[in-house]
Amino acid sequence: MPHRKSKLKVFLTIDTEVWEFYQDIHENISSGLWGITKQGEYGLNFQLEIFRKYNLKASFFVEPLFSHQGGGKALEKAINKIAVENQEIGLHIHTEWLKGARNLPFTLESLHRNIGDFDLSNQLKLIGHAKNMIEKYSESDICCFRAGNYGADNNTLKALHELGISFDTSYNKPYLNNPCNIIIEGTLASPKLVNKTFEVPVTYFEDYPNHNRHLQLTACSFLEIRDILLSNWKAKSFSCVIVLHSFEWIKRNKRTGKHSLDKVCLKRFLKLCRYLSENTDKFETLHFKDLIKSEVLALKKSTFIAKPKPSSTLIRLIEQILRK
Repeated sequence: MPHRKSKLKVFLTIDTEVWEFYQDIHENISSGLWGITKQGEYGLNFQLEIFRKYNLKASFFVEPLFSHQGGGKALEKAINKIAVENQEIGLHIHTEWLKGARNLPFTLESLHRNIGDFDLSNQLKLIGHAKNMIEKYSESDICCFRAGNYGADNNTLKALHELGISFDTSYNKPYLNNPCNIIIEGTLASPKLVNKTFEVPVTYFEDYPNHNRHLQLTACSFLEIRDILLSNWKAKSFSCVIVLHSFEWIKRNKRTGKHSLDKVCLKRFLKLCRYLSENTDKFETLHFKDLIKSEVLALKKSTFIAKPKPSSTLIRLIEQILRK
């Protein structure tokens, strides 16, 4: 009998957050968290429903600092929705929300756009505070983190270790040096222990010579994502990390000040979920808490970077025109 390849570990990661678009915080919550459009509701609840339908695991990186301006009800509701579906709750942090925030349990001499722009002592305060905000409404321990804008640095990894958060997935090759400032020797293409924290990098690929693109639904065609998953499986890679947002297929129009449903991106999501559910012989979706640390420690460094078929990239270019 031919040797059966091991399964590729696929992490569906959803930055579950409110983006600042409208002056009214509650309109931002409505569109950013819940994806409420004239065509229906396509945010967090919709995503949870689809993951349940296809029996897929996903990790929701919840951003809590918006509640300093919008109140805690939406944050509590989001956390409860995720917990009921037995999906993973991780921590996400956008320090932009600190501007105008009241009742912080500590003082900050200055504010910065990214968590990695703060010194270690202030990162400990901020991440610890955000972690407490999540755990106020959650019974599960937080084991995974992603910095807003991928804006982490090596001190972020030190802070996560001190706060008992084992896994980080802020490392994103196309964003290195600005704003992702996690510095390691060489390029990270597979999980690695860095500053006592397991760094699980966002998957990226080469879409044309000397250009990298990260694996995010709005940034790739479904065919490109399929190609990257399949190539990594064939290469016996350990894992792939795919990025989504709670508002991934909600289009914002700065000119009109309105938002609408991005049907092209939505179709990518549905195709991806169906594909993963139909190919469980090759892929398994996991939560970060499912990772066996000793197995990650034993990994050999990988330099494999997948490339999609040119036709798959061409489809994306056509789709991006249609999306506009």
